[in-house]
Amino acid sequence: MAENQSIIGKGVIFKGKISNASTIEINGRVEADIKSEKVTVGRTATLEGSISSELVVISGNYQGKIKADSVWLTDTSVITGEISYKSLQMDRGAALNCKIIHNWDEKKLKNKKANIEEELKQNEEENEEEK
Repeated sequence: MAENQSIIGKGVIFKGKISNASTIEINGRVEADIKSEKVTVGRTATLEGSISSELVVISGNYQGKIKADSVWLTDTSVITGEISYKSLQMDRGAALNCKIIHNWDEKKLKNKKANIEEELKQNEEENEEEK
């Protein structure tokens, strides 16, 4: 087993906060906020809480907010909440009832929105001048 790898087995119930684990695998029931390089939620798992990670793989039930570089939702995953991602893979059969946000960099999103609004304003002004 890797030095910073943690496994929460089937039938285990955990409530709290998880951090500093490079890899965590969940097969039981967890109510926690998680910061880790890789988070895996197994088929038998239920997780409630936020996830901040480079890679998230979900095969079980998840409720909360995910903020990750890469997210993989397998065919047995059931997701409620919010997913902010850079790369998303979703298998046929995955069930989602959530808000999905690509490229969660707030500054970039605000700048993009401001640029679009400015472009629309310029187009309106050009249309006014043509009349």
